[in-house]
Amino acid sequence: MQVETGLNPNCSEAVFRFYTEDPKVAHKILQAFADEVAGANRRPAKTVPAFRKMEEIEKVSFSACAGMGEPVTKCIWEPKRKAFVLCIGNNDIAPDGKGCNTVRGLGVRVDEAETCKDLLTYARDCTCGSVFFDEPAEAATEGGGT
Repeated sequence: MQVETGLNPNCSEAVFRFYTEDPKVAHKILQAFADEVAGANRRPAKTVPAFRKMEEIEKVSFSACAGMGEPVTKCIWEPKRKAFVLCIGNNDIAPDGKGCNTVRGLGVRVDEAETCKDLLTYARDCTCGSVFFDEPAEAATEGGGT
């Protein structure tokens, strides 16, 4: 039996919307979260494949521990919002981890399910109240190539 240790006490999911239409910025965000999850589990990081069009982001997936029956990430492109959604198990990520810090460093505006209820429609499991970005979405910039 394998036991995984997590950074958050919840066996649930985080759902984020990142406002960027730049595939390179989206790739940096996803790779940072993949690296963080791998580090938490003491495994080699999965290399997130590069993509040229944001529509291709829906093919990207990597393992991320959660209580749901689908312990992998899911990405959704929202062309009208010029944003993509990431559904990720929250046990292996943290507000001060590589993924969230990369997003902050890129200046990408973020919504998350706990503060933007329309994102709950994408959740595959409960979100359990975990908040990763403490600033309101309006306070973040529209950076990241938008």
